[in-house]
Amino acid sequence: MLKISKETILQQENMHPGISHQIEYYEHMELPVCPKCNTKDTASVNVGVTARTIFLATATSKFHLQANDKQGKYYCNVCKEYFG
Repeated sequence: MLKISKETILQQENMHPGISHQIEYYEHMELPVCPKCNTKDTASVNVGVTARTIFLATATSKFHLQANDKQGKYYCNVCKEYFG
């Protein structure tokens, strides 16, 4: 789910062309439920640290940024566990 306003996304579009499309992509992504707590509040795990990926992680709960080591393909925002 979006964690910031559409106005903030539009402001970032000037610095990161295409970011609003990328956020929309993650917002509509079908993700698996957490096998531990069965919630649908999960995210795709992505490795890296750049201004663009930090903003993506700030903008949507369906994008989880892991700085160093990818511990799983998905992340549960409720129980804070990696899976997949």
